[in-house]
Amino acid sequence: MRVELRRERRDDAPVGVVARRSRDRLGVAFDEPPPDWATSGRVALELVPSPVTWERLSAGLRRVSSPEGKRWHGILGGEAPRFLAKARGPVLPSTLAPEQEEAVDLADRALDVALVHGPPGTGKTTVLVEVIRRAVARGEKVLAAAPSNLAADNLLERLVAAGVDGVRVGHPARVIPALLDRTLEARVKEHESARIAATLVEEALTLRREARKRRERRGPGRFSEARDAERRARELLGEARRLEERAERDVLDRCPVVVATLTGVDAPVLAGRRFALAAVDEATQSVEPAVILALLRAERAVLAGDHLQLPPTVISSEAAAGGLGVSLFERLADAHGASVMVTLAEQRRMSEAIMDFPSRTTYGGRLRAHPSVAGWRLDDEPLLLVDTAGTGFEEGTPEGSDSRHNEGEALLVAREVERVLALGVAPADVAVISPYDAQVQRLRHLLAARVEEGLEVDTVDGFQGREKEAVVVSLVRSNDAGEVGFLSDVRRMNVAITRARKKLVVVGDSATVARHPYYEAFVRHAQEVGAWRSGWERE
Repeated sequence: MRVELRRERRDDAPVGVVARRSRDRLGVAFDEPPPDWATSGRVALELVPSPVTWERLSAGLRRVSSPEGKRWHGILGGEAPRFLAKARGPVLPSTLAPEQEEAVDLADRALDVALVHGPPGTGKTTVLVEVIRRAVARGEKVLAAAPSNLAADNLLERLVAAGVDGVRVGHPARVIPALLDRTLEARVKEHESARIAATLVEEALTLRREARKRRERRGPGRFSEARDAERRARELLGEARRLEERAERDVLDRCPVVVATLTGVDAPVLAGRRFALAAVDEATQSVEPAVILALLRAERAVLAGDHLQLPPTVISSEAAAGGLGVSLFERLADAHGASVMVTLAEQRRMSEAIMDFPSRTTYGGRLRAHPSVAGWRLDDEPLLLVDTAGTGFEEGTPEGSDSRHNEGEALLVAREVERVLALGVAPADVAVISPYDAQVQRLRHLLAARVEEGLEVDTVDGFQGREKEAVVVSLVRSNDAGEVGFLSDVRRMNVAITRARKKLVVVGDSATVARHPYYEAFVRHAQEVGAWRSGWERE
């Protein structure tokens, strides 16, 4: 996020990007050194709205309706994607599961677009990396993208581990530290043209300092000398920028894979670049116009995601009702089904006991646990539902908030966390998840000491794509009317209960949530497998 530093009424407020944050610290990265006052004493941070995302998305929609977008106009309008009879190859050594091989084959045969449906833990990113690896082996240029910086970084990390060279485009402050040497900025700094440019910049800055001194002196010709120095400085800076741009082009030309966020693919540095393949991870979490930006850059595309987990985040209810909340992946899957999509089935994330319910209710019973994970457990209770019905724990709404919390349930959740940690699990291997931000804040306060030790407490939305050895879920809702709020979007619960590898504890009020069929089925499942416990027993 972009922020502006302010103090009183100063008009030289610098703008930067929040690069790092912890419980009590924020690190802000500036393009230029901030003024002295900004680094001492008390300052205020204000969020700076940026129109860039909106401008790029709206421009993409205009382009797809123009001759430039003719390549994709039919597919987006409902035409069936086309496929070759035989995969392009080459077949490289791998350890893919059967459905993963099938997905790679479909992607290799795509003339337009192919979908890789990856339920939790089934390795959709693994498939995407293999698709990219084969494209690079063919000598193709690949654009690898994802809706968020974290997802883009994860994709690049996996590519590097597979021996594929990729350059990360985007502000370095938004890139994880382990990948900073893979950023375009870092690669450019090593280029000979960039080294010459740096020398020219230093020379220009020296000239500007001399120009200031000359203006301050007395005597004839001081202003003309200062103007000459300033003109020369501008010339040097212009030449330095041209050398930097040459270095950027050279780095991008040489690297087989460019990695960026979906809105980052329209960054000026990539202007005019075309790719044989666009590979988009977490495509189901992106609004359709953002994916279109990647399509416009490529001859064909592979989209990976799971439309049965969280959809794109759309704040405007009007926009969501108008269809913006439906991803392009979901729209193509609904329109063309298995003809354009392979669903992965073998998961290597969670034990069979944790997998069983989401497999039967969400994925038609098709998921299977790889033998290496099927029997995982920390104790004799890999799945546990702690039912707070009858305990008197009631939800509430914090003042000035639309969110929900449940203080009694939060205390019980904190005790469940301690029980999990007593099994010998490190705090960093445990997560506490809740659908409601107010409950997350309450739990962070109650578990502050454990958070300092590495325990993660976050919303369901903030934890998609993540996994931990053990997860404790707080459902929060407890009311006489049986209202479950946005828990009624069961994709949120599907995410929450598929983050744990070896132990899943769900805390909630069955008298409230079980009035919804999905949660009623979950309570019944917990009772059938002996995983139900009353909250009274856990006090």
